[in-house]
Amino acid sequence: MSMKPTAQNFLIAILPAVLTVFVIFFLIMPQVRENREKDSQISVTNFIECAAAGNPVMESYPRQCRHGEQTFIEDIGQIVGGDKDEHGCLGPAGYSWCEPKNKCLRIWEETCFDGVEQEIQYFLASKYDKAVEEVRINITKQTENHVSGSVRFSPESSAGGVFLAVRSGNIWEVVYDGNGSVDCEKMRTEYDFPDTILKPNFCD
Repeated sequence: MSMKPTAQNFLIAILPAVLTVFVIFFLIMPQVRENREKDSQISVTNFIECAAAGNPVMESYPRQCRHGEQTFIEDIGQIVGGDKDEHGCLGPAGYSWCEPKNKCLRIWEETCFDGVEQEIQYFLASKYDKAVEEVRINITKQTENHVSGSVRFSPESSAGGVFLAVRSGNIWEVVYDGNGSVDCEKMRTEYDFPDTILKPNFCD
């Protein structure tokens, strides 16, 4: 003879399950709250502490770590300090030494030289181990990306020659200097020099 289900029987059946849920809830929740309180009490003041605390790290450059509402940026000086040059500039971070301004800078953020004349002056002074003040530059022809001119290594000296320079991004590169013959084909094909620059002083 089958028994009809009653409300009493239903309660008896689910009561153990309900009690089990409540026991688990009251046992686990204090531990969860304790862990959250510990996390909120962790002192994080920089990137290293943030990463050590297990927070997510974004693979940007420099890397960034987020702790709560705070974001910490990795101090690349701590990581690539051994890659500094003799002036203390961080090459891997894009910094190079600027002699005229006497500081490290990124050339795409700040120009180092006052103009093409000064840039070529410093380049040739370094190449020939001359004091910058001894190098006299005279620009004779110039387009947006090409320059020709002459150089002397002191006001009294006759030593010097001519030069050709081409713009490469934000940098002027001297591709020829001296008094010898010029590879005109190379200047035209490799560096795209126009005849307005090359003729008549360098090429026919």
